Amino acid sequence: MSRTIAVALAVSCFVLLSARVANAKPDEATFSQVQNCRLVENVSGSSGYGKNSGWQAIAKNRAERKAGELGATHIVWTGSRSIGSFNGEVSANAYYCAR
Repeated sequence: MSRTIAVALAVSCFVLLSARVANAKPDEATFSQVQNCRLVENVSGSSGYGKNSGWQAIAKNRAERKAGELGATHIVWTGSRSIGSFNGEVSANAYYCAR
């Protein structure tokens, strides 16, 4: 019985660690830093609607989360635009670079 529990715990830890690595926040980079990397996808993030005085951080966090879910290791910001006074969206390229 204890061996079964130990195996179950080991498998659970492996699954949790694998999911965490796959969704790790990508590093910010410049185009020159990702020249030898593979473009994963263009990603974007929005602050949503509401009075968000720090909308840029909210939008970037959402784009970084998407890039991390895709397995990107690096992100290069390509644009930012405000929508009114308190909201906006950002765009970026997500890259996978072998480490």
